[in-house]
Order: sequence, then structure tokens, then C-alpha cells
Amino acid sequence: QTTPKSRIDPTQVPRPAAAEDQQIREFKTSSLSTTAVPQASSQYRVVDDGNCSPRFMRLTVNQIPNTKELAKRLAIPIAIVMQPLTQLPLTESVVPYITDLTSGPPRCRRCRAYVNCHVQFVDGGRHWNCNLCGMTNAVEGEYFSTLDHTGQRRDIRDRRELRYGSVDFAASPEYYNRPAMHPAYMFAIDISSEAAQSGLLQASVDAVLSALEGLDDIAQRNHLLQVGLLTFDTHLQFYNLHKECEEDELPGVYVVPDIDDPFVPTPHCMAPLLLHRATIEKVLRALPEMYADAHVGEAAVGAALQVAAMALQPNGGKVVCMFSAPPTMGVGKVGRLDDAAAIGTDRERKILSPDGTFYSGLADLCCSAQVSVDVHAYTSGYCDLVSLGQVCRRSGGQLSYVSAYQHAKHALKLQREVLRGVTRPAAQEAVLRVRCSTGLCVDNYYGSFNKTLEGDIEMPSLDADKTLAVELRLEADIAAEKKEASVQCALLYTAPDGSRRIRVHTLAVTVSNNISSIFRCSDLDSVVNFMAKRAVTEAPDKGLEAVRASLISTTVQILYVYRKFCATNPAPGQLILPESLKLLPLYTLGLLKNKALTTDVAIVRNDQRAYLTQRLLTLSAAETSTCAYPRLFALHSLSPSHGCTSSDGHLSLPPSLSLTAEKLDTNGAYLLDNGEALMFWLGTNVPKSFVQQVFNVGALGAGDAASLELHCYDNDVSRRICSIVEHIRASRPSYQVLDMVQQRDAVGEGNLLTYLVEDRHATVVSYVDFLCHIHSQIQQKLA
Repeated sequence: QTTPKSRIDPTQVPRPAAAEDQQIREFKTSSLSTTAVPQASSQYRVVDDGNCSPRFMRLTVNQIPNTKELAKRLAIPIAIVMQPLTQLPLTESVVPYITDLTSGPPRCRRCRAYVNCHVQFVDGGRHWNCNLCGMTNAVEGEYFSTLDHTGQRRDIRDRRELRYGSVDFAASPEYYNRPAMHPAYMFAIDISSEAAQSGLLQASVDAVLSALEGLDDIAQRNHLLQVGLLTFDTHLQFYNLHKECEEDELPGVYVVPDIDDPFVPTPHCMAPLLLHRATIEKVLRALPEMYADAHVGEAAVGAALQVAAMALQPNGGKVVCMFSAPPTMGVGKVGRLDDAAAIGTDRERKILSPDGTFYSGLADLCCSAQVSVDVHAYTSGYCDLVSLGQVCRRSGGQLSYVSAYQHAKHALKLQREVLRGVTRPAAQEAVLRVRCSTGLCVDNYYGSFNKTLEGDIEMPSLDADKTLAVELRLEADIAAEKKEASVQCALLYTAPDGSRRIRVHTLAVTVSNNISSIFRCSDLDSVVNFMAKRAVTEAPDKGLEAVRASLISTTVQILYVYRKFCATNPAPGQLILPESLKLLPLYTLGLLKNKALTTDVAIVRNDQRAYLTQRLLTLSAAETSTCAYPRLFALHSLSPSHGCTSSDGHLSLPPSLSLTAEKLDTNGAYLLDNGEALMFWLGTNVPKSFVQQVFNVGALGAGDAASLELHCYDNDVSRRICSIVEHIRASRPSYQVLDMVQQRDAVGEGNLLTYLVEDRHATVVSYVDFLCHIHSQIQQKLA
């Protein structure tokens, strides 16, 4: 594809601002339609004074078009990006928990929306008008309050649900369809020879021991918390954790040899953690020695997942499975070859879609039994994660993948991610529903969830790190007298203490007939997150080339509409970008080069693509922006403040550089953060003094970087670089390993260069050429 000769100055093209250097701003949610929403990755403090925080819900446009015609012309997808349980900073108020409504929260009789701070009380306080559908509802006796001269309830200060955009209601008995589940965890550990020899068995044991430590606080609050252990190779082994053993004795082992039709051999495989922790830990610590001489190199992963879910079925809970040997035995074994060359051929859609029915059936079992599944696949063999991963996706679990396990590097990653998986805030037995104002409707959901035949979002678990995107559609013109449009997300769930709650997030934004005003109030982070989730969701059905073309055409259409209807007296040959969406072409290019969506099979294998696809489906708005356009920092030229913490607790990062190889100075050292991993690049002429201070070694020879490890040494440079790395890691939901890359290292540097979005790579053009192509497409539409 040819592009016109560039007349764009590469130094003047839009790039992300160094958000880390910006002042922390305060954002009041009532100003949503008049004040720009803070950039998702920036430092800001939210004050909830009538709309939910953008940390919970972000709209792609914070003014809603008033007619179907205007919505169609706008071209910006109208969508919500929501993270209902995200963890708020300590500087922000927690979501209020309302427990004094014995009959449950008041709801609209027509649309079933929950009472919120945007409803209007009328008739002296005896009725309230729903802000979503307009229905007039009677106020029940216990909820009645008279109104003051301004029309406000006199008890408004005591009614937090009428003051804040986000609240938790205690659910009344009708919301319980079964006794509340208690926390339960089944840990499934691979004991094959591959796991033992690679060190993954020891790493798995250490990870579970760490998880038990993390679960101790929950167990103290809920004595019913149970834990089970399952080990597997070509057989399945359960352990009688109820048995009290002598010091040199281990409890009985129940072996299940049938991996084609597995079963739970004993009701004693789950045990209360508080009562039997000593026995559980004794078994765990014995595993590495017990299976040190294992000769079985295969693992029945599918059978292990199935029987673990069956063990939890009476109550529900979480399965955490760690394996090294690929699933080549028993039910759920890999049923097809790793067709690396399928992309771009007639076989592409098949390799991007699940194979067989076992894992979809297992996902059905998990969802009906309220069992979520975390899988940590640390294997170099082909696992068909497209098929296996659907269990994690639909059950609200997590998929983690490492293709080349190195014990020194990845053991800590496994430990941190298993611990995070069992201790992060999570909603169990979750049911989610989004409701909209009259004229708006929900068109589709994108993300990691289970959708019922009735269209509800139900899943065993929804944790704090999960983000969903909801596409909205204007199905009718909005009435002229309506000045605001509302969206409400309601999440019914079981909290860790066993209580049933309803978390309600409500947004109300201005309805507008001004397309320029709508563009000014659009949110780039939400647009990019929605486009990414939609693209990877549609890829199996439409094919990668089709969704890549759709990303480009959507970008072109948005910018074309802005130029045609909003720009004032533009020069004929000038590329006009709206201020709010000026980085859209750059992030679109980043998505095209992302390994989840690339057609370059030389840089990504099928399992890695499946893992990255599932990761994109769960990422927050801020994480997706980093995934599309990673951050590059120069570490050899830190200013005195970089890597230091200020009085307000904010650590100063160096400014991020543009993603081009021209920025990599042979005398420098750089850190690349792509959201999933960190890469530490060392130039061939990096000063010896820098290497000595940071790595405590002298001269660096060819190939030596791979053996380097980052530790904190007793000097200022080392301390500040370690602080920067740990600060970045602490902001991510998954643990980022640090890969050392030396200049001219064919493999390591080749991988790093694929993240330099602004450079030409394989068949995808550079950033400047992409802008020229976008401009050319807009000019053709204008002709």
C-alpha cells in the first residue's frame, strides 16, 4: 500500500503527555459534562458529588447526542468502560455501604432501576420520578420524608444513596436464591517430571504457601474458609487433609487413575484452613521431595480442572491450577496441532476459535456451580489456550502464560499472581445489569464474562482487576425536554463476609445537539479500550484482517466527521485532529502492531495470542493505553527528583520518550514498560560506572546481559532505578518480570523493537506514514 510523500514533521506529531509530571488534580464528578475527565493513567483525586467516579465507569462521550441521526453521524462509538470493583486510592472515600433499608433499596416499578442521586421527589415527598424511564413511583412508608422549600428531602444528609453516584446496598432476603457461599479454594499442582526439573513444582508450592498466608486474615473473619489440594500428572492425587498426622507422617493419598472420566474420591479433600493449616502446609512442603524423581512427562490438565470444579461444586469457590507439562492426556487433551501458519489463510478462523466441546462444557459446569478458575500455564508446549482459556474467561478467572519458564525470573511472578488472585477484592455469585435512559439501550457487552441465554451477565466471580465494555445504541430520539441521559450499572454479589450486596453506579450526563461540544467531551482512553475489546472479540468470526481494517476505518470516519462538521476554515492539505482525540491515530496504530491483533506470525505464537487476547478483554482504560503505546524511560540521565518520593507520597518518574529506535542511544540505558513485562535495554557503550552501580559488575561482554539481575545496592542510582521499577510493578494487576536486553542481541532486542510503535515494522507503516495514510483517506471522503 503506497502512501503520499510525508509533509508531516515527526517532531510535531501528537504524542502522550508525560502524565507522571502533571500535578495531582481534583475532579468533582458533578462536572462530568463540562470538565474533561482526567486521563486514565494520570494522577487525580476524585470527589463523588453526584456521579460515580471515572475509576468505576467512563463514557466514550460525556455528552449524549439527542437524535439517532446525530449519533450515526458522530461516528464515535457510544460505550461505557466499567470496572465495578476497582480499588480506590487511600486518598478517596470508600463506597458507602447502606444497611438500614429493611425492605431493600427502592426500585422503579417499570425499568427496575435503583433509587439514586438523580431521581426527583415530588408530591411533597410521597412519589419519586425515575431518572431513567420517567416513571412516577410511590415512596414506601419507611422511606418517606417531607421536602424543603427547594424540593429536596429534609433527610438528604442521612441518605447517602441520594448524594453519591456509587453505593453498596445490603440486599434483602429476596435477593438470596441459595445460602451464601463461603470462601473455598482448590489448588491443583502439576507434579510431572517437567514441572519438577524446571523448578515449577517448587515455585507452585511456594506460591500456595504464600497464598495461605494471604488468606489467613479472611479465614480469621470467616471460619468456614476451606482449602483443598490436588496434584496431577497422568493420574490425579487427592489428600485427606482432615487427618491429624504424627510429625514424620503424611495424610493418606487418594489416587484417581481414570483421567478420561475422573471423579472426586473422598469428601475429605476440602478442609477448614484455620483447623487444618498445619496438615495442609506439611503436605505442600513434602511435594517437591516426593516427586523429585518423577519420570512421567505428561499431565492431565483437563481432568484436573474438571475434578477440581467437581470438588467445589456443592459450595462454589476458586480453582487455582499451575502446570508445566502441556495437556496431552485424558479429557481436555490438546486435539489439534499448533498451526502457526494459519493466520491469513482459510484456517485462521478455526485456529482463533475453541476446538471441541469439553472446555465449553466445563465452563458451563463452573458457572452453574459458582466456581471460578485461574490457570497459570508456564509451559513451552502447545496448550491450545484458545480452548482452555474459555473456562477462565467465562468463570471470571484469570489466565496467565509464560512460554519459557526460568525459575530465577518467573517463580516470583507465579507467587505474586497466585497471591493477588486469591486476596484481591472480588464479587462472588455476581449478576450484572446495565440500564439506560429512555432512548438509549444496551447493544452489546465486551470483556471476560458469562452471558446467559436471557442476556444477563452472570459469573462466579468478578474481581477488582476486571474491566468490561458496554456498547450503547440510540434506539430513539431523546425527548426535547430531557436535559440529561442516565446510565446505571447494578452488580448483585456475595461479599467475602458472606453478605449479599448490590453495588450501584449511576452516571447522568448532558444531552446535546452540538457535535463540536460532543467531540470536546469525548474520552480517548475509553474509546481505545472499547475499540480494542471489540476487535479481539470479533476476530474469530470476522478474521484478523477484517477487524484491523475496521480499526482503521473507524479512526478515519471519526476524524473525517470532525473535519467536516467541526473544523473552522481548515487549510485544504491540513490534517485536523480534535484535541480530545488527537492521539487516536497513534493508539490505533499501536493496536494494529499489538501481538493480539498482528498478522505477523514471526513475532507471536497461537498460545501467546490467545493469552494476550484474553488479557486485552480484562484490561482497564489506563492499562489498554499502555498496551497500545508502551512507555520508554531513559535511566542513564535521571534528574535528582526521578525515582524519589515527594512529601505527598508520589514517586517521580522520568519523562516518557517517543517509541522509536532513534531514541535508543548506544551510550544509554532504557526501561520499556508495555504493561505486561519490563525490558531493560543496555547500549553497547553504556558507561562502566553505570553498570557497576546498577548491577555490581565490571565490564559487560557480549551476551552477558541475560545473566544480569536487578538488585538494590548501596548507591543513589541503584536505589532510584529500583524504586522506579517497583513503582511501575505496583501499579499493575499482574507481576511484570524484568527482561535484560543488550544492544545487538538478535532475540532480545528484536522483541523490544516490536514495541517501538512509531517505527515501521514488517508490513505495518511508521507513525508518520500512518498519519499520511489517514489524511489521504479523509481527503478522499471529502472529495
